[in-house]
Amino acid sequence: MKNKLVENFSALTIMQLLNYALPFIILPYLVRVLGMENYGAYLFSQALITYFMIFVDFGFDLYATRQVSINRENKIKLEKIISTVFTWKIIFAMISLVIVIIITTFIPVFREYQLLHLLNFGIIFGTLLFANFYYQGIEQMKYITILNACAKLFFTFLIFIMVKNEDDLVLTALINSGGYILVGIISVWIIYKKHEIRFVKVSKSYLLKTLKESAPFFWSRVAVSTYTVSNTFVIGLVLGNTAAGIFGSADKIFRGILSLYAPLNTVFYPYIAHQKNVTLYKKVMKIAIALNILIAIGVFIAAEWTIQIIFGEGFEESVTVLRILCIILLYIMPSILIGYPLLGGMGYTKEVNLSVVYPSILHVIMLVITIPFLSVSIVAMLVLVTELLVFIYRYYYVKKYKLLMN
Repeated sequence: MKNKLVENFSALTIMQLLNYALPFIILPYLVRVLGMENYGAYLFSQALITYFMIFVDFGFDLYATRQVSINRENKIKLEKIISTVFTWKIIFAMISLVIVIIITTFIPVFREYQLLHLLNFGIIFGTLLFANFYYQGIEQMKYITILNACAKLFFTFLIFIMVKNEDDLVLTALINSGGYILVGIISVWIIYKKHEIRFVKVSKSYLLKTLKESAPFFWSRVAVSTYTVSNTFVIGLVLGNTAAGIFGSADKIFRGILSLYAPLNTVFYPYIAHQKNVTLYKKVMKIAIALNILIAIGVFIAAEWTIQIIFGEGFEESVTVLRILCIILLYIMPSILIGYPLLGGMGYTKEVNLSVVYPSILHVIMLVITIPFLSVSIVAMLVLVTELLVFIYRYYYVKKYKLLMN
């Protein structure tokens, strides 16, 4: 089991290094070629589409990962789980597409970049087909690694070859979505051909049962989006695309650093759910926290140089935002690791979900209050407070249930 854990962790680490490295090759190019305004519009569009990605996922990726992990030896149940998730995701994707078409047709702020939004919607179809929950549940992370690497390399190569000026904004979205859809199709082929999983008809009662049991995970994701995705989105609506680009640029670096820890989250969640063993988890977590502190301090010190090198002139405000986000790094990483890997894996999903619901409500209230004098730095400070509350809430229940005492 430990060998499997190491194999999965290694595969996901390679994937995350690619996820982290390739954007920092692409971003400087895109900012300079598309211009700050168009780059901000691109980030704003992605923030909009992310809302619909959350709706289409509806918490299935978290719920189904655990179900697949528990029933990995039962092919009949696996087929039932996978078929159910795909059925709901397709339904929600079609509903989302209709909504996107309506709002980009009738609401001026979205109509200006309608084609950009519609092409970015292709990412949803790609992630729908990818079936990340299945590979994660059976702990076959090598497939996730290979497929993600293909998508990223495909996107990177075509961006440098085809995107040449500000008029290629829409082409950027097309290339990105195309990569996701291609990889999604390959993923389905692997499930169907290599793993011989068939898509079966599922009863209405089972469909509704899955929807009901996935709902808490969905509301948790919605809550998280209010202090992650919503920041760039609200800034874009209130302050414009340029401000969205300034905040989004610092946030890209911040999220990129967080993605380095994603393999731990992804690997340990099904492992703890299946084994109920936290001994190895505790050892790895101590090392991860130490490294995280060093990274946070390093990026904080080098923030000005980092922003200048990656994004160039006009992003000076991003330096302050990045430094605030670096402070958040000190506790958001342990907060993530005691969330679904630990509390969720041990069965305390309600506590994990509520840990983001309450702080997210406060975040929305603070965001509304500050709209008259909103700035990118104020939004970063709000995130700092919200993430701290999430961490405190989760840590309280880890201590209460003595999950790290075993």
